[in-house]
Amino acid sequence: MHEWPLIIFTLLVQASVGITLFTTFNLVVAKSGLDGQEKRRYALPFMLIALIAGALGLMVSTAHLGYPLNAFHALRHVESSWLSREIIFASLYLAFLGLGTLIALISKRLSLALLLVASLLGIVDVFCMSAIYVHSSVVTWMHVNTYLMFFGSVLSLGAVASLWSLAVRPNLPSQLVRKLAITAIALLIAITLCRLLAQPMYMEYLASAQNSDVVTFPHQPLAAFAQLASLRLAAWVVLIAGVCALSLCWRSHSINKRLLTLGSGLIVVAEILLRTGFFNIQ
Repeated sequence: MHEWPLIIFTLLVQASVGITLFTTFNLVVAKSGLDGQEKRRYALPFMLIALIAGALGLMVSTAHLGYPLNAFHALRHVESSWLSREIIFASLYLAFLGLGTLIALISKRLSLALLLVASLLGIVDVFCMSAIYVHSSVVTWMHVNTYLMFFGSVLSLGAVASLWSLAVRPNLPSQLVRKLAITAIALLIAITLCRLLAQPMYMEYLASAQNSDVVTFPHQPLAAFAQLASLRLAAWVVLIAGVCALSLCWRSHSINKRLLTLGSGLIVVAEILLRTGFFNIQ
């Protein structure tokens, strides 16, 4: 399939935003429980991961363009183009995240304000990214389900990163770890249920489109969607299994790393399968 650059790009950027969101949230919750240096030691590795993932995602996205060196031309119609807006907000997101990471590396000081701004810009970026496809001419994308799936990936992958950030820092206060771990698991379960509950509404929309005269030349998204039923089913089963594993990874006062590894792997595989089905329109 020739859409691998878009699959990699969207998942990497959404994972980056999710890591930044959960890192920022955890720092806000731990405001009185950790001193400045402890916050920096906790957040810096995941800020670096988020920055690298976002930068790699943007680099991969240029592979989808016919002439990558002319990518800057996509910025010419900000007032009317969701693509232009997405590029601008992605760049601003990485700029603020990169500045915050650089300050933490050089001055040994963590700027929560920069992380908060980066988180907000990341949310707007993912909204613009979703809007590109919702406002396209591909019938399987032109639904609120696209927003839900993209933001669902942000929260799912962010929750995974949050649990790992707690698992690799055993010296954090146990009450804080418990609160953050339970919050991450609860959000993961909630967003997974929301995504699942939206599917009947989405299927009803596609059924009505099937009975209309919708034509998306030269693609056949409805036909491709029907052919990938087994892939979607497998993706949802894997995702649910991953969520169940992560739901069980919190044991008494610690995180079970075996279950965390299993659940994390299953969720990443499920997100890749779901995104593959999303972009396969012919």
